[in-house]
Amino acid sequence: MLSQLTSGREAVTVPTPELPFKKLRVVLIKPSKYDDDGYVIRFWKGVLPSNTLNVLHGLTEEVKHSRVFGDLRIEIVTFDETSEKLPVRKIIRWSRRPSIKLVVGLVGVQTNQFPRAFDLARQFRAAGIDVIIGGFHTSGTINMLSDQEPDIQALVRESISVVSGEVEENWAEILADALQGRLKPIYSFAQDLQSLVDIGSAPLPRISPKTMRRFAKPNFGTADTSRGCPFACSFCTIINVQGRKMRERSPESIAEMARRNYFEHGITFYFFTDDNFARKKLWRETFEEIIKLRQEGIIISFMIQVDLARKPKDFVRLAAEAGCTQVFIGMESLNPENLKAEGKGQNHVEEYRQIINEWHDAGVVVHTGYIIGLPFDTKEQVPQDIRYLMDVIQPDQSSFFMLTPLPGSHDHREMKKRGEWMDPDFNKRDSFHATVKHPNMTAEEWFRAYQDAWKSFYSKENMIKILSQWNHNPKAYWILMSVFFWYKNAAVIEKEHPMIAGFFRLKDRLSRRPGFAIDPLPVHLWKRAKEVLHLFALWGKFLKEMEEVWLQSRNKSEKEEKWLADTQRIQGEIWQALKIAEWQKAYGNAKSTLPAKAKALLDPFEEISSKILFTRKDLNAFLRQWDGLQSRLQELRLHLNREGEAARGWLDEMVRIQTSTRLESRIQEWQEAYSRLRQSLPSKYRLLHAKFDALSNRALYSREPLQRFWDNTLEQLRGMRIRNIDLGKLTANLIKDFFLTTSFVFTYRTGSRTK
Repeated sequence: MLSQLTSGREAVTVPTPELPFKKLRVVLIKPSKYDDDGYVIRFWKGVLPSNTLNVLHGLTEEVKHSRVFGDLRIEIVTFDETSEKLPVRKIIRWSRRPSIKLVVGLVGVQTNQFPRAFDLARQFRAAGIDVIIGGFHTSGTINMLSDQEPDIQALVRESISVVSGEVEENWAEILADALQGRLKPIYSFAQDLQSLVDIGSAPLPRISPKTMRRFAKPNFGTADTSRGCPFACSFCTIINVQGRKMRERSPESIAEMARRNYFEHGITFYFFTDDNFARKKLWRETFEEIIKLRQEGIIISFMIQVDLARKPKDFVRLAAEAGCTQVFIGMESLNPENLKAEGKGQNHVEEYRQIINEWHDAGVVVHTGYIIGLPFDTKEQVPQDIRYLMDVIQPDQSSFFMLTPLPGSHDHREMKKRGEWMDPDFNKRDSFHATVKHPNMTAEEWFRAYQDAWKSFYSKENMIKILSQWNHNPKAYWILMSVFFWYKNAAVIEKEHPMIAGFFRLKDRLSRRPGFAIDPLPVHLWKRAKEVLHLFALWGKFLKEMEEVWLQSRNKSEKEEKWLADTQRIQGEIWQALKIAEWQKAYGNAKSTLPAKAKALLDPFEEISSKILFTRKDLNAFLRQWDGLQSRLQELRLHLNREGEAARGWLDEMVRIQTSTRLESRIQEWQEAYSRLRQSLPSKYRLLHAKFDALSNRALYSREPLQRFWDNTLEQLRGMRIRNIDLGKLTANLIKDFFLTTSFVFTYRTGSRTK
């Protein structure tokens, strides 16, 4: 029997003889990778869904609905291993049913995922299951080197079918070969990069609700609207797999996909994975179709990738109008010599700031990609460049990568020709391991520069600065806030690159890379318990930090701004009259010389002097404590022993500061000012945490002084003997510390709803 499937440019004829199977079950797997301890990287919730998985799902659905195999039932099952435990044994049991033909496709395999994909493929082949593997690793290797490379031949020896290139016009044929038991060792569809698949009329990507439930944001979709890139960056694999000639899906089909996903799956945000959206011929028509959707009430937003070359007229404006909220730009470096060495001639450092400003003016958040370890980088220069990136170029978000020669790139081919050393472990070719020898840095220096870049860019101070620039735009503000949660959690806490990370790392004891020992269950549980407890402690600090970021960067109402300005003026006048800044400096210098009991008496006043006074009652209470401080200082001075001479001098200085102030004539004036100020208090002011910085004479929203107080208290408790600990106070402190950790969850969630 012969059947036809129309796919791409022409109808494909597929031979389909009578088959003994009642059902074809196609299992599509996007594999993960191993961590450095050999465990499969998997998270409780993923973040970035796989577009390749959706593409293959869509192609298989087209085969199913076209009935190219007659009455044969076709079932599609998808797995994204970064967020879903792969049930290998269950899949193998499926294959033992005589009425089912099972085919496993390992799809979208990147070089760093290749070892894991190969191990999975061998398990399935050992059970007699047909396995097909494809993605950028196999495609890039075959296209730039040959199909005789050792890793490709290793697959062939295991009877694992290898695919190079795109399968839009050939997927039905491959499945037919599997049904007939004659899969070819290698399918190569990309020999001619000038004549690749026409995706204009190809089946659209399909979302699997089962897989999407494993992700943190089920409304997040990925899709490619075009493929290819006209530029020639030497580190890039895309141009040697998808070509330099842009190929596009029709704008109408993109709108159809978005409409269907909106109503069927609730997808309202897309990452369009096109390598360079700005070089599409039909970019304008694509934006216009999405604008029409918004006019229908189908409100979607999206993120795109573009280059730093000059954009077509109206590109930025129309992108924003269509719903573009984020743009990823391949900046790569601030050093012109590095850009020249990597064939990145379209990037001009002097234009970076202007280009980012254009996107900012349109209300679009800018995300830059930055490579560390290009030929002219040094351990001294990289931190300076990152500081310049933050202070002058000012992108809103940045992803850092270590230069890695990937099979399929020009760099990799040339290094291989020259016989230069490259780490043979493909699992490390993930752009966050040192896999080559750098001319100016050791592997340790290189990796440290990479880690420090993440820590610097996602420092509390830089996040506050970035968010403060967007607090007039609630949508952009909360997009960035959620991104900062994702990125800092991944890069600094989970120690994984955000592009492959999710939330809360999971480790399956038995899913470990060959060559690594499988720990006994009690040992594994003990190790995991320690890791999880450590992780929770880091999350507690992280939530406190992010609360501080929110408090200092959030948008305030006009009434609240006025109240804060008035408070700052009045309290600043009082603090200057009392010389609080001088007192705090003196106490800061005295701390290291004072015994623990003395600090326990004075720390609370330091904390109080950092708080904002809200009312006349607060003012009177503070002045009473200020009056009582002198006798406390003198008492402390008398109880110091001979070794306390240095401390005695500082205590005398604090007494001098206090006794030099004369307040009687001003107190009534300040009380009246606070009586008037009380009428303008924001209604929910006590939900906020305000402080007064005496050194800068500024009123801020912050938790830092409160947190500093509890840290000091716990430090003192740790220094005591067990028998002297007041368990009641310790319990109270722990409870308060718990609320410090958890309260931001409430404020963040309620804030995001109201924004």
